[in-house]
Amino acid sequence: MKICLLTHTYPRFPNDTTAPFVASTAETLQKQGVDVTVLTPDTPKFARPPLDHGVNLQTYRYFFPRRLQQLGYSNTLINDCKLKKYVYLLTPFLCLSGIFHLFGLHRKHGFDLIHAQWLLPNGFIAAVVCKIYKLPLIITMQGSDMLVAKQNPFFKSVAKWTLQQTAMVTSVTPTFLPELAALGVPEPKRCVIPNGVDPTAFASVGEKERDSLRLRKQLSIPSDAAVIFALGRVVLKKGFDLLIQALPLVKQKHPNVTLIIGGDGTDLQRLKALSKALGVSGDVRFPGTINRTEVPAYFHLCDVFTLPAVFDPKGNVDGCPNVILEAMACGKPVVASNISGIPIVVKNGETGILVEAKNIAELASALLALLTDTAKREQFGRAGRQRVINELTWTQMTQQFKDIYKRSLNNNAENPSTFHRDTGV
Repeated sequence: MKICLLTHTYPRFPNDTTAPFVASTAETLQKQGVDVTVLTPDTPKFARPPLDHGVNLQTYRYFFPRRLQQLGYSNTLINDCKLKKYVYLLTPFLCLSGIFHLFGLHRKHGFDLIHAQWLLPNGFIAAVVCKIYKLPLIITMQGSDMLVAKQNPFFKSVAKWTLQQTAMVTSVTPTFLPELAALGVPEPKRCVIPNGVDPTAFASVGEKERDSLRLRKQLSIPSDAAVIFALGRVVLKKGFDLLIQALPLVKQKHPNVTLIIGGDGTDLQRLKALSKALGVSGDVRFPGTINRTEVPAYFHLCDVFTLPAVFDPKGNVDGCPNVILEAMACGKPVVASNISGIPIVVKNGETGILVEAKNIAELASALLALLTDTAKREQFGRAGRQRVINELTWTQMTQQFKDIYKRSLNNNAENPSTFHRDTGV
């Protein structure tokens, strides 16, 4: 089976933190016997070889000079709420170039189907080629898809036409299913498949105690302080501001605690100012972007991982954040919001605690419940790692994609309830 995985975001260099889940999807499918070609826009920092982990990796130029190629790779949205102005200028060039290069790749490789990550622009690019060559089109929606589709009537009409061309639309969150229905996608053509994780990459390692001591020293964290860890792009939908507001409540009953917020983004300076205004700047660490090789060390350092995600002012929301799966793979309990795709992976009272989004008091209470109960932390951590191993590995997730590919190629539309059961939805 030959497929093209079309995306506008891919890790640009080894250990890049940009969309590692797209690379994991491609690499796992390749290991499972699918011949995968990835097509992604060029960007100034892109430095990967054409053959990477067995995957045929192709980039395409869409604007000159190269430094002006700024679409994708987490550059498109301001705080994940609003499209940057240059998007409207560059998008037509990206779409035209993407269609041209996808035509060329198909003529060269003879793809059986095209799998597009994100509805726009990739779904549209793929839909044009698939319609002409009568290829099955699979679209996976990751998180910001509906926000982009609703930017204006033109984008919405393009999204609606694109969805009409699909054999199947998968989403990492059930949040999008009603909206897909409203855009005309029938139930048999939509299902939920969350992202996965490689548990071996986050297993306990022999050096983890030494790494923890090193990080404590590097970040000036007292040796006896409990550690709360959050990780992600620093944008509004992550809810990191709520976490900082919850910290004073936590410290009232558990004074010896340090909060680490890893990642970079447009909301970082506001968060630093907020921690200072609330008098907790001495208890919060902002290490910035964390290299992928360092991420497991941060997970093993912490006592509790948290992601208090929210629907931002524009209605944008995370789909199924991979950092939660990674924390569980490291055997860490999770405190997270009970929204979007998070309840698919976090079982409340079993692998972590789910709280009402934007409820600061409830967030603080959940964090305290775990910080003050070592046995419960260990119990949730063990259960979380076991759930990852049993149900949420990349191998298990991509097997579901392979099933969809086969059914799409056989032109045999099935009710997606099978996929719902497999993912716990």
